[in-house]
Amino acid sequence: MTLAHDLYAETNPAFCVYALAAFINAYVQVNEIGPEMPLAYIALPIALSEDLAGSFKGTNKRTGLLEWLERTPQMSLGFGERVNASLHIVTPAVRYGCSTQIFILGVDGRLRPGTKRVKAAAVGRLDTSSAGVIRRAGRLGAWLATAGSTRNIFGILGLTV
Repeated sequence: MTLAHDLYAETNPAFCVYALAAFINAYVQVNEIGPEMPLAYIALPIALSEDLAGSFKGTNKRTGLLEWLERTPQMSLGFGERVNASLHIVTPAVRYGCSTQIFILGVDGRLRPGTKRVKAAAVGRLDTSSAGVIRRAGRLGAWLATAGSTRNIFGILGLTV
């Protein structure tokens, strides 16, 4: 029996909220001020990307963004297009996450954990591929928390606003 990969399920706002919550929670564990919202537009497309999934093998939260990028030269190829193509995925996820109070968007433009929590049991029931998205998002949260300012991170990734 061949299992189909359900791309729609992995790009719906509810699932993406789980990934963004993992990203935000990991970021806040390292840097309590929380990530600026534009970082969600970087983290989610990377975490969702199956073609980059293998590049996370052998990494941990201490690996860091620069070391991972050095190991993953293909990351820079078409990354701007990848981010632009994911706008219709990230924006509804941020809105849904804020409306459900899983995270909040402060007046300073930073995302922080909200009053509600993602149910760990639900995350535990995810298939291997979907659970990998959540793990990658968390790892990116830790890495971006130590990578400097949002402007610096955009520059490292070759993005301009």
